Amino acid sequence: MPVYRSSATEHAAPVVLAALTDVGLSREHNEDAFLISDLARGVSLGAPAAQMSAEPPLALSLGVYDGSGGASSPDAASRLAARTVHAVLARAAPRSSDALERALLAAVAEAGRAVRDNARRSPQHRSSGTTATVAALCDERLLLAQVGDSRAYLLRGGALAQITRDQTLLQSLLESGKLRPEEAATFEHRGVMLQALGLREHLQIALSAVELRREDTLLLCTDGLSDLVDDRHIAAALDAHPDPAAASGALIDAALAAGGRDNATVLVARFDGPWLAPATGDSAPQVIEIARFSEGPSRRP
Repeated sequence: MPVYRSSATEHAAPVVLAALTDVGLSREHNEDAFLISDLARGVSLGAPAAQMSAEPPLALSLGVYDGSGGASSPDAASRLAARTVHAVLARAAPRSSDALERALLAAVAEAGRAVRDNARRSPQHRSSGTTATVAALCDERLLLAQVGDSRAYLLRGGALAQITRDQTLLQSLLESGKLRPEEAATFEHRGVMLQALGLREHLQIALSAVELRREDTLLLCTDGLSDLVDDRHIAAALDAHPDPAAASGALIDAALAAGGRDNATVLVARFDGPWLAPATGDSAPQVIEIARFSEGPSRRP
């Protein structure tokens, strides 16, 4: 497992991160990808496993990507998207939360164009696409860019909250009241995504923010975990394993024990230190929706 640790400072506790991806028990190829980027220090780590610790000043980018497209090399789409997001953010070198917002939108939009252009140029990549769930951090404000149905969760005080919204037909029907929650498990089109990088000219990127607190744990994952392991078991695994590498391994093991019918990718980050405010008894994470940015043929962020 590639490991990177930034130079330590005497008074700052590190942010500790780990990620792991597994092909599962039913697939021949792993179509998932992840990338951890320490933008402040010019370091990036990717699959199949990685660990990193970093300390303030922080400029981090964390992303998971789930390729789609069957025989058309969807794994290429997920890897290309991960590299593109990293490259745009590294080039922008944002040093404030506002600058990071703009850079993150630009990075995800550019990744969508890169995947789409690659599909046009290469017949073997035709119809390929990928989800993107990207978290970016500047100081204590965590930004989230969402396309598709990979997810971000936050564990705070033992309670787990999903802090991204699935861009799927199932979620849309649930929110509109056209489908009851008890019907969701048997809904035959539950895998239909409304957004993905590379598959459409028009892309909607949901951008939101969460204020981090001391001892928060962030989880990014593909649906190879969230479709097979319920929130209660995810919370228990994160709570039982404060070390992100151990938590990542436990979550992958849980997905495999539940059948492992898809690739599974998890990225776990634990935040601590005096630079964060402590959590209080009623401090459930509040997700602030910043924008739903529509990227089309004539639009650029």
